[in-house]
Amino acid sequence: MFTLNDLFDIAIKMEENGRSVYLNALKQTHNSEIESLVQWMADEEKRHKSWFQEQKGRLSADSRDLDVMLPGVIKEMMGDNSLSLSELDFSKITTPVKMLQTFIMFENDTILFYQFLEAFVESESVKDGLHEIIAEETAHVDKISEMIQSFKAAGEL
Repeated sequence: MFTLNDLFDIAIKMEENGRSVYLNALKQTHNSEIESLVQWMADEEKRHKSWFQEQKGRLSADSRDLDVMLPGVIKEMMGDNSLSLSELDFSKITTPVKMLQTFIMFENDTILFYQFLEAFVESESVKDGLHEIIAEETAHVDKISEMIQSFKAAGEL
């Protein structure tokens, strides 16, 4: 059985994982533009995690069984391999563009999950906050995409 609290726990874990990956990427890159972007994103993930933790503390004791409503893909995300980019091997990412493309995949997965989560949130103020986080995650994708385009324009693939 999964509850709304469980889904918020997953969101918290996603933000933790994202921050961890971005901080690890900081150690692996020597490009100041990427370092600045990745540090900003790590800080955003930390702030998002705090927001989800605060909201989770305010949730009513909603014990609705969401298991029946969860699509198979989300159930798989909740398994042992859930929401972790720990297997990401930065030594195999040979260019800044490939690293940034990896970040876009993670950010897009996060956005999709948060859009899914929204369907189960009843509080308008929590929905508003969730919309804000989705917009910020979308801004991450936009900034990463801009950086990819600048690398490509400079011939750095």
